[in-house]
Amino acid sequence: MSNIPLARKKISRVIEELMKKGEDDLAEELCEAMQLLFRRSPVRRMPNKSSVVTVDMRKKIVDLAKTTDLHAAEIAAVLKVNPGRVSEVLQKHAGVN
Repeated sequence: MSNIPLARKKISRVIEELMKKGEDDLAEELCEAMQLLFRRSPVRRMPNKSSVVTVDMRKKIVDLAKTTDLHAAEIAAVLKVNPGRVSEVLQKHAGVN
């Protein structure tokens, strides 16, 4: 299992020891590698691609499920909602909790 903060601490200790011993080149190389262990925060979130499931949308999902042979994923594509949401609506409609 990875533990990036612990890895950074251990590398920092090694860098300090290398600098004490005069191994500046190796210490500098490890400093450069240490910068790879940080990540920039995302500037923004990805926009949602699927619509919110409203009462009207629930009715459309149930109607499409009853009147067509479409699978949940296909219904989701038609209505531009998440397939998991379609599955939830259909399970609740069928009385499954």
